[in-house]
Amino acid sequence: MSVEIDDEALFCALVFAPTAFSRNRFFGLFESAPRKRLRRRAGRIRGIIRQLTNPERRAEILGERVLEDGQVLLRYQVEELGYSRTAALSQLEAAALRYALHRAGKAPLVEADRKLVQTAIARLSKDLNLPIDP
Repeated sequence: MSVEIDDEALFCALVFAPTAFSRNRFFGLFESAPRKRLRRRAGRIRGIIRQLTNPERRAEILGERVLEDGQVLLRYQVEELGYSRTAALSQLEAAALRYALHRAGKAPLVEADRKLVQTAIARLSKDLNLPIDP
């Protein structure tokens, strides 16, 4: 793929529409080590989203804290399984997670998270020369 795509925009696409940029179809896009990490990060966020929205074994967020470096420390559990997990997320990862939870009807969405995610997605539209809905 010869088009330069913004990493944050690609991350959001991989979280919200992972099949849009499948690794097999866009192999060249994911050859570099940073892009491989980006793809894994998006998969990790999709996994957390699945756990938090699973109707049968729904996870519960126990706490969220912003660290000095801006990362968000998220702690959640699946009580039924006796399972808890802590994940350190970037600001965009945390915003994408909250955005997805809001879309699933599981959490409110603050304006800062909405703006961060939608701005990244708008950059993807620009990078690919796609029309942007008003």
